[in-house]
Parts: sequence; C-alpha cells; structure tokens
Amino acid sequence: MSSKKLALGMLCLATVSGTVNAASLYKTDDSKLNIGGRVEARAENNDHDISDLSRTRLKISGETKLTETISGIGVFEQEFKAKSEKTRHLYVGIKAALDNGYATLVYGKTDGSMSVVTDITDIQAAYGAVAADKFKVGKRVANSLATTYANDFGTTLSANYAGAEGKNKGDFDGGFSIAGAQAIGDSGFTTAIGYAKQAKVQQQSKQQFDIGLGYQLDKLYLGTLYTRQKVKGKTGNGYDVVAAYKINSIYKATIGFGELNFDQADDTRAVNADITARWNSQFRTYAAINFDTVHNDIQQMIGIRYDF
Repeated sequence: MSSKKLALGMLCLATVSGTVNAASLYKTDDSKLNIGGRVEARAENNDHDISDLSRTRLKISGETKLTETISGIGVFEQEFKAKSEKTRHLYVGIKAALDNGYATLVYGKTDGSMSVVTDITDIQAAYGAVAADKFKVGKRVANSLATTYANDFGTTLSANYAGAEGKNKGDFDGGFSIAGAQAIGDSGFTTAIGYAKQAKVQQQSKQQFDIGLGYQLDKLYLGTLYTRQKVKGKTGNGYDVVAAYKINSIYKATIGFGELNFDQADDTRAVNADITARWNSQFRTYAAINFDTVHNDIQQMIGIRYDF
C-alpha cells in the first residue's frame, strides 16, 4: 500500500482515531479510550511588540465495537490559552470499516469538509495559507452532521451540513460544504476540489470554491491552491503556492506566497517561510517569518511544541 496514497486519503479520519501520540487510557477486545494533545509555547514579534500566543490542546477519543465492521466513536477536544478556552471538537457517531478504507458519520462540533482541499497548501508551522482561509462551515462548526470516506487508493470524499446556531442578526444561519481528493496513482500528485456555502441571519450568503494540486517528489513537496469567493456581494479571487523540503531526518523548511483580492476591497498578500526541527515524534521547535506586502508589516514567531 502506497504511503503517498494514504497521506491525504486518511487525513479526515485522523480526528476520529485520536492524535498520533495518543495514549490508551484503557483497551479491551471491544472498546478503547485514548487521550492526547499538545502543549505549545509560542512568542510572536510584531513591530518590537512581543505577544505570548501559547496554547494547550487536550483530546479524548473513544471507540467501541458494535459489529464486526461498525464501531461507535466519540471525540472531545478543548483548547486552552492564558485568558480563554474553546471547544474544537465535540461529536459522536459511527465508523464503518470497508474493504479498502473507512467511512464515518458523526454529529456535533465537527471539522468541515474544505480541509480536504486547503491542507494541500496549509502546511506551514505558523503562517501561510492566505487564500486557504476557510468559511466557518468548511472549517469547524457546531450543530453539524458530517460524513467522510477514505481509502488506501488515495480517495477522500467529505460532506457536512450545519444548522443554525442562533436567531439574532449576524448569527450563523446554516450552510454546507463538500470536497473530494484523489491521489493520482504513484505519480506523487494529489488533486482536490471543494465548495462551501453559508449564511448569517438577515445577511447575504457566502460562497467559496477551492481547487488544489499537490506534488511529492522524495524530500520535496509542492502545493498550489486557487480560490474563488463571494462575500457580502463582492467577488474575490486568490491563490497560494507553497514548497517544503525535508533537509534531513530532523529539519524541514517551507516557503509560501499567497494573495486574496476582492472587488473594491483591500487586498491580502503575504510571503512567509519557516524551519522546523522535529527531534522525535513528540518534541519539535520552529521559527517562522511572515511579510505582509500590502501593509509592509513583518511578524516573526518562535515555538516549542510537545505532543502527547
């Protein structure tokens, strides 16, 4: 089974099986409960002003066997910062093992479908993904029914629908996103496409169409994404390009450029780069820089991350 085919194909299923370094709290023949997460210290310099952006994430995931091929699953993930916290995931559903992969159907606060496309260029340690910024329904949203299918031939299909979260003007009023990706044989190419639409109470709906292409050649990865969006009656177009190179078993460097332009609105444009040292599967350090070419503004960030 090709690792290139699996890389994107199993991406959306990662959230239902816990983090890479998750530890088992208990495990029986029919059930398991895992806990994992990260502790990440981050400091950002912006015009000689240092900000502490440190955070911690805690994730608990469980799975219990219902039949030979179907399991019940539940996931909870919370993010903590110095002065705030938020729920990233909270959902329950089923996972079915198929001949060549898995399918899931879950309800709660789930990932939207657009990550299937945007993860092609959203690969940097801190910055980047200017055009890959997702609408709420395509990123992560509550009151969502989501399904994903992925197999070891490099196919990923994902869809979700989210209901209203409030009745006041400006509250999220529902939407959906759909996406698919396919690895092209053993060529190293992966292509993806996605669409999202959402509305707010008494406001115009937003629409987003993304298409992406990634290419892996040994230690070099190249990714590109094009987006077309309609927000508040204005049409926007944008793109991201990114390159990553694995220098050796520890160091990886990336560089990216992206822009997003709307009719009669401010442009967003930036170039960014970083270098990450992954000392083992649990501990990494990184340094990143972002240059906003519209406002001539520079940000730098250093980070230390421990996964558990």
